Amino acid sequence: MTTAAPRPSVRSAKPGVGRRDWGHVPILAVREQGETVTYPRLLALDFDGVICDTVREGCRSAWQVCREFVPLNGDAPPPELAALFVRLRPVVEHGWEFPVLVLAILDGIPEAAIWDAFQTTCRAQVLEKYRVTPRQLAARFDAVRDRTIARSLDDWLSDQWLYPGMADRLRSILADGITTYVVTTKEGRFAHTLLATHGVTMPLERVWGKEQARPKPELLRVLARTHGVAYRDLWFVEDRLKTLQAVTREADLTDVGLYLALWGYIMPTDPDKAAADARVVPLTLERFCGDFGTWTK
Repeated sequence: MTTAAPRPSVRSAKPGVGRRDWGHVPILAVREQGETVTYPRLLALDFDGVICDTVREGCRSAWQVCREFVPLNGDAPPPELAALFVRLRPVVEHGWEFPVLVLAILDGIPEAAIWDAFQTTCRAQVLEKYRVTPRQLAARFDAVRDRTIARSLDDWLSDQWLYPGMADRLRSILADGITTYVVTTKEGRFAHTLLATHGVTMPLERVWGKEQARPKPELLRVLARTHGVAYRDLWFVEDRLKTLQAVTREADLTDVGLYLALWGYIMPTDPDKAAADARVVPLTLERFCGDFGTWTK
């Protein structure tokens, strides 16, 4: 991805900081023909670990799913299990794996083994032991969330929140006319509810959840085709390095801007790997909440 000296953006995360006095003009209206890309026309964002810190709600919901398999007391896990779950959260790649991680911890699988092999032997071991499929776990996980929301939306929201500065930054991006999508493996309606609760108004059709049932590289292609933008004008922010690396392996997606959210649920070695990757830009939350021109390496 081509980089250049940052150009002042129309808006910044904080009013009056680093912006020209152009009034409230959509940013797309002022891009010049052939100008070096220092901001996106189309922005795709992962949700969990990028927009919202959901790990504690995920742990609590997973705990309630696991009560269907083993005798457990209470609606919430004990603090020591919750703390271990939070620490191990980066090994989870799909929502249905949350109960798998809780069961792995309950079964006494060593932490080192979970770090090294959760996506292979650990996950398979748990699924076989409890005779359950990913589809069944996904349905039970969503059902727990639906019951909690039906009983008390405030209770469901109590263990999850948008990262500091995130709501303001998203509102600013949307106000500037940047076409923005949420692309997540979470159920889309849950992500949409969380955004709306925090005053981030997005059309439901721009919150793409697991119901899309396609790999994220393919979703990026669909987005670019739908909106008629070049891949260099499409930026994608994700906290899972493996997902970004999957995009780098697609020859036609060479120009897509790829950003690793360092504030998210990343593996311990991910920052160094991203720093050494010419295609992936490690991004801090502070830089995310600033002007797009600061995002480059």
